[in-house]
Amino acid sequence: MESPGKRSLRSLSRRGLLKCVVSSLLPVTAFTSEVMASTIDSQTRSLYISGARGSVDEYLAVVFDEQGELIARVPLSARAHGAASHRHSHRACIFARRPGMYLNTFDLRLPSMHKTTIPVSGRHFYGHGAYSEDGDFLYATENDFESARGVLGIYDATKGYQRIGELDTAGIGPHEVVRVPGSSLLVIANGGIQTHPDNGREKLNIDTMEPSLTIIDTRTGKIVGHHLLHDELHQVSIRHLACSDDGVVWFAGQYEGDSPSTQGLAGSVDIAQSVRSFDAGQSHKGLVLIDLPATMQSQISHYLSSVAIIGAHAVFTASKGGLAFKVNRLTHQIDGSYSIMDCSGVASISVGAQRKTNGVLVTSGTGDIFTIKDDELTSLTRYSEQWDNHVYQT
Repeated sequence: MESPGKRSLRSLSRRGLLKCVVSSLLPVTAFTSEVMASTIDSQTRSLYISGARGSVDEYLAVVFDEQGELIARVPLSARAHGAASHRHSHRACIFARRPGMYLNTFDLRLPSMHKTTIPVSGRHFYGHGAYSEDGDFLYATENDFESARGVLGIYDATKGYQRIGELDTAGIGPHEVVRVPGSSLLVIANGGIQTHPDNGREKLNIDTMEPSLTIIDTRTGKIVGHHLLHDELHQVSIRHLACSDDGVVWFAGQYEGDSPSTQGLAGSVDIAQSVRSFDAGQSHKGLVLIDLPATMQSQISHYLSSVAIIGAHAVFTASKGGLAFKVNRLTHQIDGSYSIMDCSGVASISVGAQRKTNGVLVTSGTGDIFTIKDDELTSLTRYSEQWDNHVYQT
């Protein structure tokens, strides 16, 4: 006889499939493909992708420009989380919120032509992914939930995003994955939290969490780095990542325990040092923790939402505390903070063929889009849509 757990899991999968099929039939409101192609080809404007909630039970992938002008609205079957794009191939993808039952891919030149992919049996998506350097492959963080094992699903973007394999992430609960710029290396944030679709978003192993960063070389599929936090920080779930051009990955964490430290929520790891220490059988090499003031930790409820590299700074958001702050990448000191209600998404404003940084863009669950330029916070525009957790520059 089939167990109740398996029946509920199978039912969830069928519901997810039905929603995904229905979503592909929904109308799309978008500008013409000619306008979109012109915007992309000019290389002079920034484009952004974010999940959003419209009216009741209306979920969207939204593309807009650096002026806040809406470019396209792509209907989704359920709430979204992260996104990924590859500028030169015009490929883009948005991922369902954990435990995710879809990823939705589209061409930035013609977003009305979108495709929904559901997870293979025994897997669900964890909300994030990254493209290969040439844009031909998409790597999605996934949960092998029966084995409590994190994997990267590999999807061939040249063949309709056919799933062609997977890589072990050497951890539980992989969340965000980023590619080290100009390389074949992927860095994965293993949040350390065990979940199962039968239990929704319930966290099943808080007492035994073991968050880590894993570095995989996609040319060989081999793990070349594995970086654990110190034992006393084992309940800091590493969730979100941003990697600078100089090979340093910055992370944003969320504390899951009862006695938080003032360290561990934010920090950075030097990729080269991490790889060398892995070869020597060590961890913690190249790790720098940002010592956030206790008052700030309390304000943000020990919870960081997102991080982005913007010029000389790593910029973090904390939606629960309504705070964005920037950390100097050289001194590791906090250089400024900004009160923004329910802020979460953060990205660079960079324009021109050379992608020169021209400020910070922040989205809010209130529907607002803000910019920070020369330390001045400005409200750019407000939409009726409520922006989801992240915003990504294409």
